[in-house]
Amino acid sequence: MKKWVWVVATIVVALLIGGYAYSNHHATAKEYQAAMANGRSAIQDKHYTQAESYFQNALKRRLNDKPAQRYLTQTQRFVSAENALDDLKFASAADHYAEVKNTTNASTVLVKRATAQAKLVKGIRANVKQFKQILKTASGQNQALNYGQSNTTLDELFNNAKFRQKYYKNLYDQALALRKANNAGQTSAASSDSSSSSSSSATSSSSNTSATNSSSASLTSSEQSAANNYSGSNEYTVTQKQKELDGKTITAGQITSARKTINAAGGQADAMSDQDVRVALQTASKKGISLTKYTEQYLK
Repeated sequence: MKKWVWVVATIVVALLIGGYAYSNHHATAKEYQAAMANGRSAIQDKHYTQAESYFQNALKRRLNDKPAQRYLTQTQRFVSAENALDDLKFASAADHYAEVKNTTNASTVLVKRATAQAKLVKGIRANVKQFKQILKTASGQNQALNYGQSNTTLDELFNNAKFRQKYYKNLYDQALALRKANNAGQTSAASSDSSSSSSSSATSSSSNTSATNSSSASLTSSEQSAANNYSGSNEYTVTQKQKELDGKTITAGQITSARKTINAAGGQADAMSDQDVRVALQTASKKGISLTKYTEQYLK
């Protein structure tokens, strides 16, 4: 009799354990399916952080589950691509989008979005190449002291609506700094020409008669007429006076130090020629303000 009781008890315990195991397995399977469904729904709503959490939860229910791992990895790569695009790291973004597109048996929604974003990045990179070339041309014109022509070249960028998009912010800031440097250079050149004309007018008026009389003997009438009518100068030539500050030549060390000051104040000294830096030093001195304050007012 006792033996029979023990057999029955053993059977009951086995049934209870088996029933619990089956019930637990069934509950785990339901939780896994729910986590996967919620993850896919979060992707659809562009809630990628939530989607990652759901797929990680699914992996806790089924360790090393390949479908859950594929969805999780694909989502993480898409997020990395979006972050790289926001940080203007276009090459990295393109690589991550390609990985998302090439993921099979996972989210087709992410594949479609990655395909569209990859096309966007391709266009952005082409624009960056074009914009950099225009900016390089304008910078070369600035260094040749062709400030007006440099601004005209920069207008190609500023008149392009795409150039104002967030993807080109670094280039936009460089172009803006270069235009301000051009404007400062033109202002300084105009001031120099004005003061030079004033100082030379008195001298030229007093010497015109004697100069004309002495030169007329050696010039033909047409040559003399051309000489009398000429009042210009080579606008691209940097005179010694334009390289001086308070009567002393601006040294290379002063230029290097000034570049650091301009950059620290928010300017773009790397886009400025040495003469632009000299002009900034001269103009700041004339206005009676520091180079830092001049940069903040005119070169930012």
